[in-house]
Parts: sequence; C-alpha cells; structure tokens
Amino acid sequence: MRKTLWIALGMCLVFSIAVIGCEKKAATSQEAIETSKGLKTVDEQVKYLVSQANAFINGKEFDQAIATAQHVLSNLDQNSAEAKSILDKATEEMKKVAQGAMDDMKKKLGTLGQ
Repeated sequence: MRKTLWIALGMCLVFSIAVIGCEKKAATSQEAIETSKGLKTVDEQVKYLVSQANAFINGKEFDQAIATAQHVLSNLDQNSAEAKSILDKATEEMKKVAQGAMDDMKKKLGTLGQ
C-alpha cells in the first residue's frame, strides 16, 4: 500500500513539474501578446499575460512588463487589478533603477571634480 502511495505521489510531482515547466517566459512583450492570441478565452489570455508580465518583473525587464500590462488593460480587461498592480510595481522599480543610476553618476562626477 505504501509503495503504491509513493508511486502515485511521485507521478503527481512529475506531472506538476511538467505542467509548470511548459510555460516559459517569452523573450518580449510582443511575443507574449502574440502567443496569447492563440488562447481560447479572454480570461486565459489575461492570466497568461499577467504571468508573463510577472516573469518580466522577476527578470528586471520592467519595460516589457509595462508593455504587457498595458496591453491587458487596453485590449482585454480594463479593470484587471493584477495588470494595474504590475504596472504600478514595474513603474516604481524603473524609478528606483533610474534614481540609482543618477546617484552613481553624481558620485562619479563628484570624484572627478576633486
């Protein structure tokens, strides 16, 4: 009985990994948008694009996340809370990156003047 349980548990694990691994991150927001057009329903398209936008954020590709979220809001679901949240988060992260670059430049310029 235990052996059967472990085999069933192992098969579930393998299946879960296979399903999760099938959805890879698109190279660009445009690629994600094109892929989403092959999905059957608007809800599936939104879910796919939101997951892609989150993957772009995790990869620090904030411009791609913003473009993907804007597509969802403009073309699929103007009330998508997830897309709005992604848009806010990606915009905030871009501001942090820009501020960090400005701070670094100020430091470099400050050392040049000495």
